[in-house]
Amino acid sequence: MNIPAVKVPTFKMTLPFSKKEITYRPYVVKEEKILIMANESKHVNSMIDAMCDVVTSCTFGAIDAANAPLFEVQYAFLQIRGKSQGETLEFYAICGECKDQKAVEIDVTEFTLKTTPGHTHKIELSDGVHVIMRYPTLSLFNDLYETRDENVIYDVVAKCISSIYSAEETFENDGTDLDEFRTFIDNMTPEQFEKFEEFFVTMPILLYTTTYDCQKCTIPNTLTIDGITHFFE
Repeated sequence: MNIPAVKVPTFKMTLPFSKKEITYRPYVVKEEKILIMANESKHVNSMIDAMCDVVTSCTFGAIDAANAPLFEVQYAFLQIRGKSQGETLEFYAICGECKDQKAVEIDVTEFTLKTTPGHTHKIELSDGVHVIMRYPTLSLFNDLYETRDENVIYDVVAKCISSIYSAEETFENDGTDLDEFRTFIDNMTPEQFEKFEEFFVTMPILLYTTTYDCQKCTIPNTLTIDGITHFFE
């Protein structure tokens, strides 16, 4: 018996940073199961892997989610989720004053990409040496902000270097010889390394922000939603 496959609709989205228009589809039941299991595990790395797998599959490979900038993967996942389960997310906001909880519904289409004026992926060091940075992936971002190990932090920074160039030569980072780029970082002054820290602090971030008055104490509150685990709710 050959049961006909159910036709899945397709949609268009424009990625907020690259401005690339791509075709995507909702996730199907087998992919939803993967997301549910990842959420139940409470392991961020499992959630990241599940999100990347779903985004890559549902965009027909147009987004290589394991290597794409984290904020574009997050944006694509929200659009996919919206067409799969509805465009509303529910969160419980906690008042910063009295700790009263309030149910808040959020439209996934209202997440925006926040950019910082003056942010650049080009870093100028001394003696005409310049560095071109690439934005971290979801897994690298998690490594960067969840670890207390400084060695991991420096490795993440090294992996995010795309190239180093001067007037005489260019060194491309294809990921095969990370030690040389780590040594390059180790030989910087703290003042020079601060420029790399600034790159990560000011890079684009996908978020949703709203204000509300607490229903119990009437104090104004601001609710900001970002991060990986929020999108699995």
